[in-house]
Amino acid sequence: MKKLIVGFALLFTIWSCNQPAKTETSESTASAAPAGEDMNALFEKNLSSLKTGLSAFEKEDISGWAATVADSARWISPAYGAVEGKKEDWKKALEAYMTNWDSLKLLNVNFLPGLDSSTHQFDGSVRYYGEWNGVHKSGVKTKVNFYGSYEFNKENKVTYGNEFFDVGGLMNAVSGKK
Repeated sequence: MKKLIVGFALLFTIWSCNQPAKTETSESTASAAPAGEDMNALFEKNLSSLKTGLSAFEKEDISGWAATVADSARWISPAYGAVEGKKEDWKKALEAYMTNWDSLKLLNVNFLPGLDSSTHQFDGSVRYYGEWNGVHKSGVKTKVNFYGSYEFNKENKVTYGNEFFDVGGLMNAVSGKK
């Protein structure tokens, strides 16, 4: 029994000596705070740009929307089987909604900061959940749940948009009622 107690004491001593030294919390927090504050400020600038673009879309101002999107932007359409598009493809899709719907309005919106997929730290991107409501030219009132994720350049213009909603369901709701 004495050997067992001495063995555990020796094992505990060796184990405790091999533990990594802990750094002070105030040092790690202090060094992380400026980066976090920078990312929050960047998120706020990008969010402002995105809100400007969304407001322009609601007002059917395609030029106002286009001013918030980089010319080199890439876009993932929510439509089934769609391939990655460019700014012009995105613009044409939005113009089609503007032509076929009135009173487009984003409701119940929740804007969130995006995260870097590797580090899980804020990266300045913006994503949102919401509900797009409108009236189709046939008179059918529509409501569709929406999710979008957006990346930005140094000028706070969208460089990448990935959007999700039930395009097929929306089209089925208004088909045959034109």
